Amino acid sequence: MVEVELKFQIPEARRMALLKAIDPKKSEQIQLKAKYYDTPDKLMAQQHAALRQRLEGSRWIQTLKAAGKSHIERFEHNIDLGELADAPSLNLAIYEQHPEAAQILQNALNGQQDQLQLQFETDILRTCRVITYQDAEIEVSLDVGCIRTPDAEQEVHEVEFELKSGSIQALLAFSFEWVKKYQLWLDVRSKAEMGNLLAIQQKVSPAVKAKDFVLSKKDPASKNLRLLVAQQLQHLLPNIAAISASVGEQPHLDEAQLALQHLQLTISLFKDWNPDVSDKWGYQLEAFKHQFDQLKHFVHMRDTLGAFLQNPTTSENLAKDILYAQEKLGNLVKSTLNVHHYLELMMFSLEQNEAVQHHDLKWFAQNTLQNQYKQLQDCLNAASIADFESLDALAARIQELKFSFPILTSVFDVKNLQKYGKALNDAQLAANEYQILSSSAQYIQQTELEASDWFVLGWLTAKQEVYAQRLQEATEQFMVSRKFIK
Repeated sequence: MVEVELKFQIPEARRMALLKAIDPKKSEQIQLKAKYYDTPDKLMAQQHAALRQRLEGSRWIQTLKAAGKSHIERFEHNIDLGELADAPSLNLAIYEQHPEAAQILQNALNGQQDQLQLQFETDILRTCRVITYQDAEIEVSLDVGCIRTPDAEQEVHEVEFELKSGSIQALLAFSFEWVKKYQLWLDVRSKAEMGNLLAIQQKVSPAVKAKDFVLSKKDPASKNLRLLVAQQLQHLLPNIAAISASVGEQPHLDEAQLALQHLQLTISLFKDWNPDVSDKWGYQLEAFKHQFDQLKHFVHMRDTLGAFLQNPTTSENLAKDILYAQEKLGNLVKSTLNVHHYLELMMFSLEQNEAVQHHDLKWFAQNTLQNQYKQLQDCLNAASIADFESLDALAARIQELKFSFPILTSVFDVKNLQKYGKALNDAQLAANEYQILSSSAQYIQQTELEASDWFVLGWLTAKQEVYAQRLQEATEQFMVSRKFIK
Protein backbone atom coordinates (compact mmCIF):
# COMPACT_ATOMS: atom_id res chain seq x y z
CA MET A 1 0.00 0.00 0.00
CA VAL A 2 1.00 3.66 -0.35
CA GLU A 3 1.28 5.73 2.82
CA VAL A 4 0.51 9.44 2.39
CA GLU A 5 1.84 11.63 5.19
CA LEU A 6 3.67 14.81 6.06
CA LYS A 7 6.09 15.23 8.95
CA PHE A 8 6.92 18.46 10.76
CA GLN A 9 9.30 19.55 13.48
CA ILE A 10 7.87 21.62 16.33
CA PRO A 11 9.62 24.67 17.83
CA GLU A 12 10.21 24.02 21.52
CA ALA A 13 8.09 27.02 22.52
CA ARG A 14 5.02 25.58 20.71
CA ARG A 15 5.22 21.95 21.84
CA MET A 16 2.85 22.26 24.80
CA ALA A 17 0.29 24.21 22.76
CA LEU A 18 0.31 21.53 20.05
CA LEU A 19 -0.14 18.75 22.63
CA LYS A 20 -3.19 20.57 24.01
CA ALA A 21 -4.60 20.90 20.48
CA ILE A 22 -4.42 17.13 20.00
CA ASP A 23 -6.03 16.82 23.46
CA PRO A 24 -4.67 13.66 25.14
CA LYS A 25 -8.11 13.02 26.71
CA LYS A 26 -9.57 12.52 23.22
CA SER A 27 -6.52 10.77 21.84
CA GLU A 28 -4.93 7.36 21.98
CA GLN A 29 -1.51 7.00 23.53
CA ILE A 30 0.67 4.08 22.57
CA GLN A 31 4.28 3.15 23.30
CA LEU A 32 6.18 2.24 20.13
CA LYS A 33 9.47 0.38 20.42
CA ALA A 34 11.09 -0.44 17.10
CA LYS A 35 14.18 -2.23 15.82
CA TYR A 36 15.59 -1.24 12.42
CA TYR A 37 17.63 -3.64 10.28
CA ASP A 38 20.16 -3.15 7.49
CA THR A 39 23.37 -4.66 6.14
CA PRO A 40 26.75 -3.48 7.48
CA ASP A 41 27.26 -1.40 4.32
CA LYS A 42 23.71 0.08 4.58
CA LEU A 43 22.26 -1.32 1.36
CA MET A 44 18.69 -0.58 2.50
CA ALA A 45 19.50 3.01 3.37
CA GLN A 46 21.21 3.52 0.01
CA GLN A 47 17.93 2.58 -1.70
CA HIS A 48 15.90 4.84 0.66
CA ALA A 49 14.20 1.74 2.10
CA ALA A 50 13.71 0.64 5.71
CA LEU A 51 12.92 -2.67 7.41
CA ARG A 52 11.74 -2.62 11.00
CA GLN A 53 9.95 -4.61 13.70
CA ARG A 54 7.89 -2.52 16.08
CA LEU A 55 6.11 -3.35 19.31
CA GLU A 56 2.80 -1.50 19.13
CA GLY A 57 1.14 -1.94 22.49
CA SER A 58 1.29 -5.73 22.89
CA ARG A 59 1.67 -6.71 19.21
CA TRP A 60 4.75 -6.93 17.02
CA ILE A 61 4.41 -5.45 13.51
CA GLN A 62 7.02 -6.00 10.80
CA THR A 63 7.14 -3.13 8.28
CA LEU A 64 8.91 -2.57 4.99
CA LYS A 65 9.06 1.01 3.70
CA ALA A 66 10.40 2.43 0.44
CA ALA A 67 10.50 5.78 -1.30
CA GLY A 68 7.43 6.82 -3.28
CA LYS A 69 6.87 9.16 -6.21
CA SER A 70 7.07 12.24 -3.97
CA HIS A 71 8.03 13.25 -0.44
CA ILE A 72 4.40 12.94 0.60
CA GLU A 73 4.04 9.32 -0.54
CA ARG A 74 5.87 6.18 0.60
CA PHE A 75 5.38 2.48 -0.03
CA GLU A 76 4.52 0.75 3.25
CA HIS A 77 3.89 -2.96 3.84
CA ASN A 78 2.83 -4.12 7.33
CA ILE A 79 2.49 -7.65 8.68
CA ASP A 80 1.12 -8.39 12.16
CA LEU A 81 3.38 -10.97 13.81
CA GLY A 82 1.04 -11.27 16.82
CA GLU A 83 1.46 -11.01 20.60
CA LEU A 84 4.81 -12.41 21.60
CA ALA A 85 6.56 -12.51 24.94
CA ASP A 86 9.95 -11.78 23.36
CA ALA A 87 11.08 -9.82 20.31
CA PRO A 88 10.69 -12.04 17.21
CA SER A 89 13.45 -12.96 14.82
CA LEU A 90 13.48 -11.10 11.51
CA ASN A 91 11.30 -13.04 9.07
CA LEU A 92 11.78 -12.43 5.34
CA ALA A 93 9.90 -15.56 4.22
CA ILE A 94 6.61 -13.73 4.75
CA TYR A 95 7.36 -11.58 1.66
CA GLU A 96 7.17 -14.57 -0.68
CA GLN A 97 3.40 -13.99 -0.87
CA HIS A 98 3.80 -10.26 -1.49
CA PRO A 99 5.50 -9.66 -4.90
CA GLU A 100 5.93 -5.87 -4.67
CA ALA A 101 7.52 -6.05 -1.22
CA ALA A 102 9.73 -8.96 -2.29
CA GLN A 103 10.92 -7.01 -5.33
CA ILE A 104 11.81 -3.98 -3.19
CA LEU A 105 13.90 -6.18 -0.88
CA GLN A 106 15.59 -7.89 -3.82
CA ASN A 107 16.45 -4.56 -5.47
CA ALA A 108 17.88 -3.20 -2.22
CA LEU A 109 19.77 -6.25 -0.94
CA ASN A 110 20.78 -7.99 -4.19
CA GLY A 111 20.86 -11.41 -2.55
CA GLN A 112 22.48 -10.29 0.72
CA GLN A 113 19.42 -10.87 2.90
CA ASP A 114 21.54 -12.95 5.30
CA GLN A 115 23.64 -9.85 6.05
CA LEU A 116 20.77 -7.97 7.72
CA GLN A 117 21.45 -7.03 11.33
CA LEU A 118 20.11 -4.65 13.96
CA GLN A 119 21.35 -1.08 13.37
CA PHE A 120 19.41 1.10 15.82
CA GLU A 121 16.25 1.26 17.92
CA THR A 122 13.53 3.83 18.57
CA ASP A 123 11.46 4.33 21.73
CA ILE A 124 8.51 6.63 21.04
CA LEU A 125 5.39 7.66 22.95
CA ARG A 126 2.79 8.40 20.27
CA THR A 127 -0.27 10.53 20.99
CA CYS A 128 -2.62 10.20 18.04
CA ARG A 129 -6.09 11.28 17.05
CA VAL A 130 -8.09 11.14 13.83
CA ILE A 131 -9.51 14.52 12.80
CA THR A 132 -12.10 15.05 10.06
CA TYR A 133 -11.23 17.92 7.73
CA GLN A 134 -13.16 18.70 4.54
CA ASP A 135 -13.52 15.36 2.72
CA ALA A 136 -10.65 13.72 4.57
CA GLU A 137 -9.85 11.83 7.73
CA ILE A 138 -6.37 12.75 8.95
CA GLU A 139 -4.47 11.03 11.73
CA VAL A 140 -2.43 13.51 13.74
CA SER A 141 0.41 11.79 15.62
CA LEU A 142 2.70 13.50 18.09
CA ASP A 143 5.85 11.43 18.54
CA VAL A 144 8.06 12.07 21.58
CA GLY A 145 11.01 9.88 22.49
CA CYS A 146 14.42 8.95 21.15
CA ILE A 147 16.48 7.09 18.58
CA ARG A 148 19.39 5.15 20.06
CA THR A 149 22.37 3.03 19.21
CA PRO A 150 24.71 1.37 21.74
CA ASP A 151 26.88 4.50 21.61
CA ALA A 152 24.54 7.46 21.01
CA GLU A 153 21.03 8.80 21.44
CA GLN A 154 18.98 11.49 19.69
CA GLU A 155 15.77 13.17 20.84
CA VAL A 156 12.59 12.91 18.76
CA HIS A 157 9.79 15.48 19.06
CA GLU A 158 7.76 15.76 15.87
CA VAL A 159 4.23 15.62 14.50
CA GLU A 160 2.95 13.61 11.53
CA PHE A 161 -0.24 14.09 9.53
CA GLU A 162 -1.27 10.87 7.77
CA LEU A 163 -4.10 10.75 5.27
CA LYS A 164 -6.45 7.91 6.22
CA SER A 165 -9.13 8.74 3.64
CA GLY A 166 -9.96 11.62 1.29
CA SER A 167 -7.84 13.80 -0.98
CA ILE A 168 -4.20 14.80 -0.76
CA GLN A 169 -5.33 18.38 -1.36
CA ALA A 170 -7.32 18.25 1.91
CA LEU A 171 -4.25 16.93 3.77
CA LEU A 172 -2.15 19.80 2.46
CA ALA A 173 -4.82 22.38 3.30
CA PHE A 174 -5.10 20.94 6.83
CA SER A 175 -1.34 21.22 7.21
CA PHE A 176 -1.49 24.90 6.22
CA GLU A 177 -3.52 25.73 9.31
CA TRP A 178 -1.30 23.84 11.75
CA VAL A 179 1.89 25.25 10.25
CA LYS A 180 0.60 28.80 10.74
CA LYS A 181 -0.67 28.23 14.28
CA TYR A 182 2.30 26.30 15.66
CA GLN A 183 5.17 27.50 13.40
CA LEU A 184 5.88 23.95 12.23
CA TRP A 185 8.60 23.35 9.69
CA LEU A 186 8.54 20.62 7.07
CA ASP A 187 11.00 17.77 7.56
CA VAL A 188 11.24 15.11 4.85
CA ARG A 189 13.89 13.13 6.78
CA SER A 190 12.50 9.84 8.14
CA LYS A 191 13.31 8.24 11.48
CA ALA A 192 15.11 5.56 9.51
CA GLU A 193 17.37 8.17 7.91
CA MET A 194 18.07 9.80 11.27
CA GLY A 195 18.79 6.43 12.85
CA ASN A 196 21.17 5.43 10.08
CA LEU A 197 23.06 8.69 10.50
CA LEU A 198 23.29 8.07 14.26
CA ALA A 199 24.58 4.54 13.61
CA ILE A 200 27.40 5.78 11.37
CA GLN A 201 28.07 8.80 13.61
CA GLN A 202 27.20 11.44 11.02
CA LYS A 203 25.01 14.51 11.47
CA VAL A 204 23.61 14.84 7.97
CA SER A 205 23.01 12.89 4.76
CA PRO A 206 24.86 14.01 1.61
CA ALA A 207 23.25 16.86 -0.28
CA VAL A 208 20.66 15.74 -2.85
CA LYS A 209 21.61 16.77 -6.39
CA ALA A 210 19.48 17.78 -9.37
CA LYS A 211 18.39 15.24 -11.96
CA ASP A 212 17.92 15.84 -15.66
CA PHE A 213 14.30 16.18 -16.74
CA VAL A 214 12.94 14.86 -20.02
CA LEU A 215 9.50 15.97 -21.16
CA SER A 216 6.92 13.19 -21.47
CA LYS A 217 5.69 13.38 -25.06
CA LYS A 218 2.56 11.36 -24.27
CA ASP A 219 1.37 13.87 -21.65
CA PRO A 220 0.00 17.40 -22.13
CA ALA A 221 2.08 20.46 -21.29
CA SER A 222 0.07 21.07 -18.11
CA LYS A 223 0.97 17.67 -16.67
CA ASN A 224 4.61 17.97 -17.77
CA LEU A 225 4.85 21.18 -15.77
CA ARG A 226 3.51 19.43 -12.67
CA LEU A 227 6.00 16.59 -13.16
CA LEU A 228 8.86 19.05 -13.52
CA VAL A 229 7.90 20.91 -10.34
CA ALA A 230 7.55 17.59 -8.48
CA GLN A 231 11.08 16.57 -9.49
CA GLN A 232 12.48 19.94 -8.45
CA LEU A 233 10.81 19.61 -5.04
CA GLN A 234 12.52 16.22 -4.69
CA HIS A 235 15.76 18.17 -5.16
CA LEU A 236 14.88 21.09 -2.89
CA LEU A 237 13.17 19.68 0.19
CA PRO A 238 15.86 17.29 1.54
CA ASN A 239 18.46 20.06 1.34
CA ILE A 240 16.09 22.55 2.96
CA ALA A 241 15.41 20.05 5.77
CA ALA A 242 19.13 19.74 6.52
CA ILE A 243 19.53 23.53 6.62
CA SER A 244 16.41 23.94 8.78
CA ALA A 245 17.79 21.42 11.27
CA SER A 246 21.04 23.44 11.49
CA VAL A 247 23.11 20.52 10.20
CA GLY A 248 23.33 21.63 6.55
CA GLU A 249 26.77 22.04 4.99
CA GLN A 250 27.91 24.09 2.00
CA PRO A 251 26.76 21.48 -0.56
CA HIS A 252 23.24 21.62 0.93
CA LEU A 253 23.23 25.40 0.55
CA ASP A 254 24.51 25.14 -3.03
CA GLU A 255 21.94 22.52 -4.04
CA ALA A 256 19.06 24.35 -2.34
CA GLN A 257 20.05 27.51 -4.20
CA LEU A 258 20.16 25.61 -7.50
CA ALA A 259 16.79 23.96 -6.83
CA LEU A 260 15.21 27.34 -6.06
CA GLN A 261 16.73 28.81 -9.21
CA HIS A 262 15.26 25.96 -11.28
CA LEU A 263 11.86 26.30 -9.64
CA GLN A 264 11.80 30.06 -10.16
CA LEU A 265 12.76 29.70 -13.82
CA THR A 266 10.21 26.93 -14.33
CA ILE A 267 7.36 29.00 -12.89
CA SER A 268 8.48 32.11 -14.76
CA LEU A 269 9.15 30.60 -18.18
CA PHE A 270 6.50 27.87 -18.33
CA LYS A 271 3.62 29.54 -16.47
CA ASP A 272 1.46 29.54 -19.63
CA TRP A 273 1.61 25.74 -19.71
CA ASN A 274 -0.82 25.34 -16.81
CA PRO A 275 -3.64 27.70 -15.72
CA ASP A 276 -3.18 26.70 -12.06
CA VAL A 277 0.18 28.47 -11.80
CA SER A 278 -0.01 31.46 -9.46
CA ASP A 279 1.84 34.66 -10.38
CA LYS A 280 2.93 35.10 -6.77
CA TRP A 281 4.99 31.90 -6.82
CA GLY A 282 7.61 33.38 -9.12
CA TYR A 283 8.02 36.48 -6.91
CA GLN A 284 8.24 34.39 -3.74
CA LEU A 285 10.81 32.04 -5.22
CA GLU A 286 12.88 34.93 -6.56
CA ALA A 287 12.91 36.67 -3.15
CA PHE A 288 13.80 33.44 -1.35
CA LYS A 289 16.51 32.52 -3.85
CA HIS A 290 17.98 36.01 -3.51
CA GLN A 291 18.92 35.25 0.10
CA PHE A 292 20.91 32.21 -1.00
CA ASP A 293 22.50 34.17 -3.85
CA GLN A 294 23.51 36.96 -1.49
CA LEU A 295 25.18 34.66 1.02
CA LYS A 296 27.02 32.78 -1.73
CA HIS A 297 28.21 36.05 -3.23
CA PHE A 298 29.49 37.40 0.11
CA VAL A 299 31.42 34.19 0.75
CA HIS A 300 32.84 34.26 -2.78
CA MET A 301 34.02 37.85 -2.27
CA ARG A 302 35.66 36.98 1.02
CA ASP A 303 37.48 34.02 -0.51
CA THR A 304 38.58 35.75 -3.73
CA LEU A 305 38.96 39.43 -2.87
CA GLY A 306 39.60 39.29 0.88
CA ALA A 307 43.38 39.59 0.50
CA PHE A 308 42.99 42.77 -1.59
CA LEU A 309 40.56 44.53 0.75
CA GLN A 310 43.11 46.22 2.98
CA ASN A 311 40.54 48.69 4.33
CA PRO A 312 39.56 47.18 7.73
CA THR A 313 36.08 48.69 7.53
CA THR A 314 35.30 46.96 4.23
CA SER A 315 36.58 43.60 5.49
CA GLU A 316 34.72 43.90 8.78
CA ASN A 317 31.48 44.86 7.06
CA LEU A 318 31.81 41.88 4.72
CA ALA A 319 32.32 39.51 7.67
CA LYS A 320 29.26 40.97 9.41
CA ASP A 321 27.19 40.68 6.25
CA ILE A 322 28.10 36.98 5.98
CA LEU A 323 27.05 36.27 9.57
CA TYR A 324 23.81 38.19 9.15
CA ALA A 325 23.00 36.45 5.85
CA GLN A 326 23.64 33.03 7.44
CA GLU A 327 21.38 33.80 10.39
CA LYS A 328 18.64 35.23 8.18
CA LEU A 329 18.72 32.23 5.87
CA GLY A 330 18.54 29.83 8.82
CA ASN A 331 15.29 31.49 9.88
CA LEU A 332 13.82 31.85 6.40
CA VAL A 333 14.07 28.19 5.37
CA LYS A 334 11.63 27.19 8.13
CA SER A 335 9.51 30.34 8.23
CA THR A 336 5.74 29.88 8.03
CA LEU A 337 5.65 31.80 4.74
CA ASN A 338 8.14 29.49 3.06
CA VAL A 339 6.72 26.27 4.56
CA HIS A 340 3.33 27.33 3.18
CA HIS A 341 5.00 27.89 -0.16
CA TYR A 342 6.53 24.40 -0.17
CA LEU A 343 3.06 22.98 0.54
CA GLU A 344 1.46 25.06 -2.21
CA LEU A 345 3.98 23.78 -4.75
CA MET A 346 3.45 20.22 -3.54
CA MET A 347 -0.31 20.67 -3.90
CA PHE A 348 0.17 21.92 -7.44
CA SER A 349 2.55 19.10 -8.39
CA LEU A 350 0.21 16.38 -7.08
CA GLU A 351 -3.03 17.62 -8.65
CA GLN A 352 -4.49 14.97 -10.97
CA ASN A 353 -7.24 16.82 -12.82
CA GLU A 354 -5.97 18.42 -16.02
CA ALA A 355 -8.01 20.79 -18.18
CA VAL A 356 -8.17 19.93 -21.88
CA GLN A 357 -5.50 21.84 -23.83
CA HIS A 358 -6.04 22.93 -27.43
CA HIS A 359 -2.35 22.61 -28.33
CA ASP A 360 0.04 19.70 -27.95
CA LEU A 361 3.26 19.65 -25.96
CA LYS A 362 5.43 20.40 -28.98
CA TRP A 363 3.46 23.59 -29.67
CA PHE A 364 4.00 24.82 -26.10
CA ALA A 365 7.72 23.93 -26.19
CA GLN A 366 8.26 25.68 -29.52
CA ASN A 367 6.26 28.74 -28.47
CA THR A 368 8.23 29.09 -25.23
CA LEU A 369 11.56 28.67 -26.98
CA GLN A 370 10.72 31.18 -29.71
CA ASN A 371 9.63 33.75 -27.12
CA GLN A 372 12.94 33.30 -25.31
CA TYR A 373 14.87 33.71 -28.57
CA LYS A 374 13.02 36.96 -29.29
CA GLN A 375 13.73 38.35 -25.81
CA LEU A 376 17.37 37.33 -26.11
CA GLN A 377 17.72 38.99 -29.51
CA ASP A 378 16.10 42.19 -28.20
CA CYS A 379 18.51 42.26 -25.25
CA LEU A 380 21.48 41.59 -27.52
CA ASN A 381 20.46 44.48 -29.79
CA ALA A 382 20.20 46.79 -26.77
CA ALA A 383 23.41 45.62 -25.05
CA SER A 384 26.32 48.02 -24.77
CA ILE A 385 29.57 47.82 -22.80
CA ALA A 386 28.88 51.40 -21.74
CA ASP A 387 25.55 50.36 -20.23
CA PHE A 388 25.93 47.76 -17.48
CA GLU A 389 22.16 47.49 -16.93
CA SER A 390 21.69 46.34 -20.52
CA LEU A 391 24.37 43.69 -19.99
CA ASP A 392 22.68 42.53 -16.77
CA ALA A 393 19.49 41.96 -18.76
CA LEU A 394 21.39 40.05 -21.46
CA ALA A 395 23.10 37.85 -18.87
CA ALA A 396 19.73 37.07 -17.26
CA ARG A 397 18.20 36.00 -20.59
CA ILE A 398 21.18 33.72 -21.26
CA GLN A 399 20.81 32.08 -17.84
CA GLU A 400 17.12 31.47 -18.51
CA LEU A 401 17.80 29.88 -21.88
CA LYS A 402 20.63 27.75 -20.47
CA PHE A 403 18.09 26.23 -18.07
CA SER A 404 15.19 25.76 -20.48
CA PHE A 405 17.08 24.74 -23.64
CA PRO A 406 17.82 21.06 -22.75
CA ILE A 407 14.27 20.61 -21.42
CA LEU A 408 12.44 22.15 -24.36
CA THR A 409 14.58 20.62 -27.09
CA SER A 410 13.97 17.10 -25.75
CA VAL A 411 10.66 17.04 -27.68
CA PHE A 412 12.33 17.75 -31.04
CA ASP A 413 14.28 15.35 -33.22
CA VAL A 414 17.35 17.49 -33.74
CA LYS A 415 20.68 16.29 -35.08
CA ASN A 416 23.93 17.72 -33.71
CA LEU A 417 22.17 19.28 -30.75
CA GLN A 418 25.49 19.39 -28.92
CA LYS A 419 26.63 22.08 -31.35
CA TYR A 420 23.86 24.40 -30.21
CA GLY A 421 24.43 23.46 -26.58
CA LYS A 422 28.15 24.33 -26.78
CA ALA A 423 27.48 27.79 -28.19
CA LEU A 424 24.93 28.42 -25.43
CA ASN A 425 27.30 27.07 -22.79
CA ASP A 426 30.04 29.51 -23.83
CA ALA A 427 27.60 32.40 -23.49
CA GLN A 428 26.41 31.17 -20.09
CA LEU A 429 29.95 30.87 -18.70
CA ALA A 430 30.64 34.46 -19.75
CA ALA A 431 27.32 35.54 -18.21
CA ASN A 432 28.26 33.85 -14.91
CA GLU A 433 31.60 35.62 -14.67
CA TYR A 434 30.09 38.94 -15.68
CA GLN A 435 27.36 38.73 -13.03
CA ILE A 436 29.84 37.83 -10.26
CA LEU A 437 32.13 40.72 -11.18
CA SER A 438 29.20 43.13 -11.48
CA SER A 439 27.82 42.22 -8.04
CA SER A 440 31.25 42.56 -6.43
CA ALA A 441 31.81 45.98 -7.96
CA GLN A 442 28.39 47.18 -6.78
CA TYR A 443 29.10 45.98 -3.23
CA ILE A 444 32.45 47.76 -3.00
CA GLN A 445 30.98 50.97 -4.44
CA GLN A 446 28.54 51.08 -1.52
CA THR A 447 31.36 51.20 1.07
CA GLU A 448 33.65 54.02 2.18
CA LEU A 449 36.49 53.50 -0.26
CA GLU A 450 40.17 53.87 0.51
CA ALA A 451 43.07 53.70 -1.93
CA SER A 452 43.33 49.91 -1.82
CA ASP A 453 39.61 49.54 -2.49
CA TRP A 454 39.82 51.87 -5.49
CA PHE A 455 42.43 49.53 -6.91
CA VAL A 456 40.14 46.53 -6.43
CA LEU A 457 37.20 48.42 -7.94
CA GLY A 458 39.27 49.39 -10.98
CA TRP A 459 40.41 45.80 -11.46
CA LEU A 460 36.82 44.53 -11.17
CA THR A 461 35.54 47.08 -13.68
CA ALA A 462 38.25 46.18 -16.19
CA LYS A 463 37.51 42.45 -15.84
CA GLN A 464 33.79 43.20 -16.10
CA GLU A 465 34.31 44.87 -19.46
CA VAL A 466 36.32 41.87 -20.71
CA TYR A 467 33.54 39.43 -19.83
CA ALA A 468 30.90 41.81 -21.14
CA GLN A 469 32.61 41.61 -24.54
CA ARG A 470 32.81 37.82 -24.31
CA LEU A 471 29.15 37.65 -23.35
CA GLN A 472 28.09 39.66 -26.39
CA GLU A 473 30.28 37.70 -28.79
CA ALA A 474 29.20 34.30 -27.45
CA THR A 475 25.53 35.29 -27.56
CA GLU A 476 25.89 36.46 -31.17
CA GLN A 477 27.51 33.13 -32.04
CA PHE A 478 24.67 31.20 -30.43
CA MET A 479 22.01 33.26 -32.21
CA VAL A 480 23.64 32.42 -35.54
CA SER A 481 23.66 28.68 -34.85
CA ARG A 482 20.36 28.19 -33.04
CA LYS A 483 17.80 28.18 -35.88
CA PHE A 484 17.00 24.49 -35.98
CA ILE A 485 13.24 24.72 -35.30
CA LYS A 486 11.25 25.14 -38.51
